[in-house]
Amino acid sequence: MDVRERRKGDARNWLSGLKLAEAAGAMIAFLALGSNLGDRAGFLDEARNRIRGAGISILMDSGNMETKPVLLADQPDFLNAVLKIETSLSAMELLDFAKRTESILGRQATVRYGPREIDIDILAYEQEVRNDSKLTLPHPGLRDREYLHILLARMGLSTSDVTDHPVR
Repeated sequence: MDVRERRKGDARNWLSGLKLAEAAGAMIAFLALGSNLGDRAGFLDEARNRIRGAGISILMDSGNMETKPVLLADQPDFLNAVLKIETSLSAMELLDFAKRTESILGRQATVRYGPREIDIDILAYEQEVRNDSKLTLPHPGLRDREYLHILLARMGLSTSDVTDHPVR
């Protein structure tokens, strides 16, 4: 089944019930997209489409880049991208959206850091700092994963631009 056709009805029902954070207004966040199984470019494109379809604005897009696996070497190479977005979702709502999107696109639970159809990580959310069982901000790999530095540089940004203050 084509990734774009996967569970359309389920996605529509879920998105129609998604509640946006109204009081906070628009917030800047950075997402990392990755895939190393199947139609990698197709999964990244569909993730972008679903992000836009949820009313989230993609302000900047690094484009796709082929990368080697970082934490578990014995797996296929990844296709990665970084997005700068504007959203009215809270950080936890954005995490829920990302996890739900991964599920809709067919991500299967496997070994930690193992191969995956799609991975959507929140790299940073405004200046929020948190470290709990569900979400760590900024993302713990942001400063030491070279490919993230390269993808941010493609957008004219550095890790300090992302973590020290939201670049508008």
